[in-house]
Amino acid sequence: MKNENTRKQELVKKEKTLRGGVPINKATQFGQPNGNPRHNGAWKKEDTARYKLEQMLKMSEPELKELAANKEAPLFERKLAMCIAKGNWKEIEGMMNQVYGQPKQKIETTVTAPKPLVNLTERKKNGS
Repeated sequence: MKNENTRKQELVKKEKTLRGGVPINKATQFGQPNGNPRHNGAWKKEDTARYKLEQMLKMSEPELKELAANKEAPLFERKLAMCIAKGNWKEIEGMMNQVYGQPKQKIETTVTAPKPLVNLTERKKNGS
């Protein structure tokens, strides 16, 4: 004969829960109306600094001035438009280095070997 507690456990179907006994919210699971939307996780190309820089390099001077005057535009775009319109190449170079990375630089080094304190070729037996 089965124990009374064992029968109760068999009768009650347990729902799956998270750690700590919190029940799973079925409405927010994938595929449900309020669930997580499908997305591959990649960045949108249009949101990257590289894409914005390349689009601004294609703009005409009046378009750049209009963008620089627009207070609703992001600061990066406004500042870049002002630099391009004014021809401030030092700042443009700095921004391009931030976007594309520093160009490769050659570094030449010369290493001189230090002169030893003791001439090991003239040493005799037992260090004398």
